[in-house]
Amino acid sequence: MNLPGLATTSALILLASLPSAGTAAAADPTGGGRAIAHYCANRDAYEFGRCAASPALPPIPLSGQLRWLLDQAGGGATTLTEAEAAGHFSAEYLQVVMPPARVVEALRSVITEVGVLTFAGFSFPPRADQAVVLTSAAGGQRIALAAGVDSAGRLEYLQFQFAPPTVVPRGPYSGMVRIGGRNVFLRCTGHGSPTVVFELGQTTDWFAIQNSLAATTRVCSYDLPNANGPFSRSEPAPTPRTAADIVTELHTMLATAGVPGPYVLAGFSNGGLYSLLYASRYPSDVAGLVLIDGVHPDYYARRLAMLKQLLPPDAYAVFEREATTALPRLLDPEQIDIVTSQAQTRAALAAHPLRPMPLAVLTHGIPAEDRPDWPNAEDEALWLQLQDELAALEPGSTHLIAAGSDHDIPLNRPDLVIAQVTRVVHAARTARN
Repeated sequence: MNLPGLATTSALILLASLPSAGTAAAADPTGGGRAIAHYCANRDAYEFGRCAASPALPPIPLSGQLRWLLDQAGGGATTLTEAEAAGHFSAEYLQVVMPPARVVEALRSVITEVGVLTFAGFSFPPRADQAVVLTSAAGGQRIALAAGVDSAGRLEYLQFQFAPPTVVPRGPYSGMVRIGGRNVFLRCTGHGSPTVVFELGQTTDWFAIQNSLAATTRVCSYDLPNANGPFSRSEPAPTPRTAADIVTELHTMLATAGVPGPYVLAGFSNGGLYSLLYASRYPSDVAGLVLIDGVHPDYYARRLAMLKQLLPPDAYAVFEREATTALPRLLDPEQIDIVTSQAQTRAALAAHPLRPMPLAVLTHGIPAEDRPDWPNAEDEALWLQLQDELAALEPGSTHLIAAGSDHDIPLNRPDLVIAQVTRVVHAARTARN
């Protein structure tokens, strides 16, 4: 539920596993040992008090703003003024994301769409400046309220959406992994080899698919830092970032956590680009690839070249400027330098082509664009051509069109993702024997 209005979710230290009892202890966001978050099975949420009692806000800087937001979502927004709203948000948010009038309208729309919300706990232990609060609507729906504040304590991130699954890490290789001075959240389930590793998004995005595949082999997902702001359980990373940064951190995380290889990398969208770079850099670690509407290393360069020939000069100039200029941090917390990332991947593959391995390519069946005065057919044809080129990276690869799905194949066709990951896992096992 992005402000304004509702939206659905996608499906999207030395390792210390959290216990699997009814209340699982987690990291202390206060830094002073005064309050420890733990999982309460009765509410399917993380809490700071007794599971039998009403949920409580922790003593962290963000809690004052969370209390105000919960008051608004609990009915207070019906009388909220623009002046009061403006006092709670950073100047950058009000300038870049939405002005006070739109904030008021958006908060009221939450009540209009789902009714008043009641505090139920946290999706995972909050940080001092970011949290995902779980609430209950009158009709029983679970709504997540994600919020973040700047150094002055003003809100700079706010999003409502239908709540993702509450992920409680259990068993080996699950929990927070300390790399480069930051904590990265890793979830592994199942047993066996090769280990499937999902690339892009959050553990919640892959939750159902991962649970299904865990009967076949070991499967891991992790929260990509900065992705979707407070919804990432991993601590934020410095920006801008490139594919090389992501691949290096993934390799370090898997090694630090001791996750057994080899790996079948399943990369979605830009995650396909990262998976190709990983397979080129660490060939002995990768036993197979599943590219899920993955970005080709030449996509942006070739798309710009094509559109330059098809669009009027003024329209192309606007498109090129927008395509090559990063959005403000509050609109795009990841800040991925995609041009550099593609150049890194092209150079790596030129120097070290993929070694022979099973490969599956899944491509969307519903066109991504259908805009007037736009070369939609040519745009789609280029994407399909590049998907064919990805499939041609390995002899005997499989290339399937995900009928009934747009770009978000894991959400719309999880059955297809599960089937192709399973096929590549079995092919990788056969190749080793």
